[in-house]
Amino acid sequence: MRNPLPAPAAALAGALLVVVCACSPSPSPSPQAEAVVAPAAAVPSHLPGKADMDRVLAEGPEPTLQKLRPVDYWLHYKLMQATGVERELGGEAQAIAALQALGDAYERKLRGAEADLPKLVPAAFTGEGMDSGFTGMGLGGFVGLMTGGMLSGAVSSMSDKDLAELVKQGPIKFGRNDGNSAVEFGKDGSLSQSMEFEVNENGLNGKVRIKTRMDACPDPQGRVSVDIDVDSQMSVSGKPGTGGYVRSNFKYERYLDDDAHLIDTAEGGASNLRISMGGSENFQSQSVDITTGRERGGKPIFEHHGEQGFSIFRPGEVERTRALLQGAETLQTLIAEVMLRGLGASAGSPWESGRCIDLQVTSSPGKRKGIKPNTAFDIDARPRAKADGAAAGGTVAATLSGGASLQPASGKVRADAKYQYAGPAKKREKASIDFESRSKRGVGKASLGFDTNEGAYRVKGGQNDFVANTVVCSLDGPFDIRSTAGIVMHMSGGEGGGSWTQSGNAAGVAWSGGGSYTLALDGDGSGRIEARGSSSIATPMGRFSDSVEPVFSVTRVDQACD
Repeated sequence: MRNPLPAPAAALAGALLVVVCACSPSPSPSPQAEAVVAPAAAVPSHLPGKADMDRVLAEGPEPTLQKLRPVDYWLHYKLMQATGVERELGGEAQAIAALQALGDAYERKLRGAEADLPKLVPAAFTGEGMDSGFTGMGLGGFVGLMTGGMLSGAVSSMSDKDLAELVKQGPIKFGRNDGNSAVEFGKDGSLSQSMEFEVNENGLNGKVRIKTRMDACPDPQGRVSVDIDVDSQMSVSGKPGTGGYVRSNFKYERYLDDDAHLIDTAEGGASNLRISMGGSENFQSQSVDITTGRERGGKPIFEHHGEQGFSIFRPGEVERTRALLQGAETLQTLIAEVMLRGLGASAGSPWESGRCIDLQVTSSPGKRKGIKPNTAFDIDARPRAKADGAAAGGTVAATLSGGASLQPASGKVRADAKYQYAGPAKKREKASIDFESRSKRGVGKASLGFDTNEGAYRVKGGQNDFVANTVVCSLDGPFDIRSTAGIVMHMSGGEGGGSWTQSGNAAGVAWSGGGSYTLALDGDGSGRIEARGSSSIATPMGRFSDSVEPVFSVTRVDQACD
C-alpha cells in the first residue's frame, strides 16, 4: 500500500502544523518555528471604511470578486496536487488548464453567459493570472453581492404587505436539470439563498453548493450578520476515490449603536473565515481545517482545528498561504458589508426603512379629525421590535407640521416618549406630527394627522335588505344610519360604540329591533362600524325575528351631513 505521507510530505505536514498552531502558546517553541510564525503586521482597522465602500459603489463588485481568484485557485490547485488529481490529469499544465475550465464553467453558470472566457496557464502557478472564473469563496461572494447586495435595497423599500406575500409563497425556486437555486425571505426581510450545480470540464467533475443568509433586523444586542457557505468539490472524471473538497464558511457580524448606525470602531464588528480542505487518493483520506478572522474589538484569529495525513504546502508556501487566507477574509468582509448596506440601495439598509420597528404612537383623546380648535392631546410614542415585541429603547424625535404647539418641541426624547400637543387654533386647519425612533434595534416611523375641519362621515354598508350609503355629522353622540329602503338604525354611544335600535317601514311592514355596536376609527377618520342584534318585522301573519350583524365602512368627507 502506498504510504499516504512520504518523507517530504510528513515534513510539510509538520511545518504546517507549527504555523497553524501558532495562535496557541507553546512552552518552548523552536527558533525555526518562531521564524516561520512571526505575526503579521497589525492592521489598524478590521472594518471597511467609508473610502472602501465608496470605491465598491463606484467601481461595482467585479474588482473585489476578481481579487478572490488567486486564493481560490491556489487552494484548489494545491488540493489537486495533494490528492493526485494533477498526476491523473497528466501534469501541471493540464491540471491548471482543467482548473481554469472548471472555474469558467462555474462563472457561466452564475452569469448565464455562453461565451468562453480567456484562459491563461502561467509558468509557475501561484493562483495569479487566472483572469476569469470562480471556484470557491468567489462563488459565494458573487451570489451574495448579486442577491443580497441588490435585494437588500428592494426589501428596504418593500411594503409589509408585499413582504408578507413573498414569505407566504415560501422559497422561490428555479433551475435546470444540472442545477437549482432558491431564494427565501423571512418575515423581517432577512434573505436566504441556496444554489447548487455540477459541471464536467477537461477531465474534472465539479460540484458546488452555495448558501448565503443576511439579516435584515438587529437582535437585542444590535447585531446583524451575514453567512456565506461554499462547498466546492472536484474529482477526476471516471476515477472514483481520487479528489477532494474546499469548503469555506464565512460569518460576519456588525453592531448598531443606539442611534441605529453601524458602529465604526473596532467594537463594531467581528468576522470569521473557516477553510477546510479534504480529499482522498485511492480512497486514502486527508484533511486540514483552519480559521482566520477578527474578534469583536479587532483581536486577530488564526486557529488550527486539526488535520489528518494532509500536507498541502511546501515550507516556503506556508506563510504565503496564511497571508492569502487573511487577505481573503478581508475581501469577504468587504463583500458582506456591501450586502448589509445594500448595493446602490436608495432606501438604505433594511433596518433604516422602518421594517424592524413598530413605532406605536397613540393620542388621548383618540379622535384627531374634526376636532375643536386648541384641543389638547397627550401623545405616547412606544417603539417595539417587530421580531419579539420587546421595547426597543433608544430615542424618539417628533417633527410638527402646521399648528399649533408641541412639547418637547425639538430634539430627541428617550423612549418610551411622551409629548403634549395643542391642536390647530382655528377652524379648517390641518396639522401632522412625524415621529422617528432610533435604537440598536433599528429605525421606526409613524405619523399622526389632525384637523379642525367641519366635515362629516360617509357610512356605507349593511346586511341583507338593510343597505345604507349616507352621510352623518358626527359619530360621538347619537346619529342615524338610514337605509335606501327607509329603515333607520338609531345609534347611541361614544368613541368606541354603544347600542342601537331600529325603526321604519319597508315593503309594507313595520321594522324594529336593536342590539350593540362597536366603532373603530384610524387617525384619519376612516374605520368600521360592526353591529350585532336582532331585527323584527310585523306582518298580518305574525311577527318574525332574525339575528343580524350588519357592517359599515366609515370615511371622512367634506360635505353636508344629515
